[in-house]
Amino acid sequence: MAKVLFLTNSDFGQANVVLAVAHALLVRRGPDVEIHIASFGSLRDPVSKTSEFALRTSGKLGTRQIIFHEIDGISWGPAAWRPEVGYVEINDQVPNFSNALRAVLGISAVMLPWRPEEFLDIYRQLEGIISKVKPDVAVADVLLTPATTLCHYLSLNWVVLAPNTIKDFALPSQPGLAMLWKYPLTCSALPFPLPWSSIPRNIVLCLAAGYGLLTSTRVKNTTRILGQNVDPSIQLITANELGVLRPAPPGLKVLCAISPDLDYPVRVLPPNLEPCGPIVRAVPSLGADEPLNKWLLRRPTIYINLGTHMKASPEEGVEMALALRDVLDHAASSTSALANDEQGEPQILWKLGRKTSRPGEKIERDVFDGEWRGVLDVLTRDMDHDRVRITDWVEAEPKSILESGGVVCSISHGGANSFYEALCAGIPQVLLPAWADCYDFGNRVEMLGIGRWANKQAKPRWMRSELAGCIVDVLFGPEAALIKRRAVELAKRHPEASGRDRAAEKIMALAGSTRSTVDNCETE
Repeated sequence: MAKVLFLTNSDFGQANVVLAVAHALLVRRGPDVEIHIASFGSLRDPVSKTSEFALRTSGKLGTRQIIFHEIDGISWGPAAWRPEVGYVEINDQVPNFSNALRAVLGISAVMLPWRPEEFLDIYRQLEGIISKVKPDVAVADVLLTPATTLCHYLSLNWVVLAPNTIKDFALPSQPGLAMLWKYPLTCSALPFPLPWSSIPRNIVLCLAAGYGLLTSTRVKNTTRILGQNVDPSIQLITANELGVLRPAPPGLKVLCAISPDLDYPVRVLPPNLEPCGPIVRAVPSLGADEPLNKWLLRRPTIYINLGTHMKASPEEGVEMALALRDVLDHAASSTSALANDEQGEPQILWKLGRKTSRPGEKIERDVFDGEWRGVLDVLTRDMDHDRVRITDWVEAEPKSILESGGVVCSISHGGANSFYEALCAGIPQVLLPAWADCYDFGNRVEMLGIGRWANKQAKPRWMRSELAGCIVDVLFGPEAALIKRRAVELAKRHPEASGRDRAAEKIMALAGSTRSTVDNCETE
């Protein structure tokens, strides 16, 4: 039996691919694998649920539950959001040149948000977990730098699992310095292909990013404390040592959660990069008798979920409500049916993340009074007829909603998980990116012809006319039928289990190669 140890942050943006692949390993190779996951405490419950669901799905005798090892400390996300890192200031800024410059200069801090003593403590804990588990293969989260550094230092049989794209790793390998003039830098919010007028700006941002990474005091301080406490020769392995600033360590594979047909076109694929296709987490389906499922199937549904971190102010909530009002009015007065459905006018499920304008005020769940009353006033008549539902939280998994068969348009912030889940479900998308790589997914959704980047003018938020126009375009416009057809075609090429299954098999092959070597040594 092969032992597989995942080392991951607990943030879902990173951990979802780990949970997805762990599920695939149990379902496909259950009796042949023992899975361990080391992470921070908030991932314990999701790991337990993943394990239970996989065991129910597998039905194979001898399949064991996932063993969880808790790391005491702070995960990447909360660490990066501390004021000292500057990530909060970088996010939610209008991505003009000066703000984009600040963002790219802060990439090194975002890649390594732990204080040196925190980093060393996590490193030591992982060292103890590895010594205890003795894995046949270790799978490291690309942003859990204590894990990537430790795996490299110990010369383990290991692999990197990343929710990232080919673009994130491959641009420095492109001939003719194409990363400077062909591809928009992450955080730049520039379009693809880059217009000539934007190339000078992109070049400056690329050079600034390189300067920031090479001169980072965080990297120097963490390297110094590792040298003093572990080994003077130890090398810090951040995401930048996996092909961005330097070639990845020889023989190390990076499994990424995209395929070439979904990404920016590149001429050279680095040999260490293994595109697996979208890696999405398996979740239970909505039951046929569940009230939400019945409601979703009643009319074609527009589903709005802008993720965990993107919070709207009351004014922004009203602006989006007005855009949705325009869409519903257009649907009611339009003589053309929805391009992808014959059931009639659409309904809306809106998960509205909220922030208050009053410091210290607590927002009561699903209570929209006071400064939030304006949102309801715009959509009252449709809410009264249960054609619009607005809530702070939806109990069902976003993926199960997308797979219900009732959703005809997904409106998201352009996070990787949201993008892939809608793509694998064959649903047209409207994206409202607000930071970092989300802008890249805004480009991808239009490059693939499966939706619209709906805040090009209003980024990082939204504007009534622009957002309403893009939703109408996707559902009723002259290209609506083509957008739907392309979305369905892509879903057929990328079944929702295929990416996680491919990653699972690559990990098992690596574990098998180690075990066969050990077996041969024992025989000799």
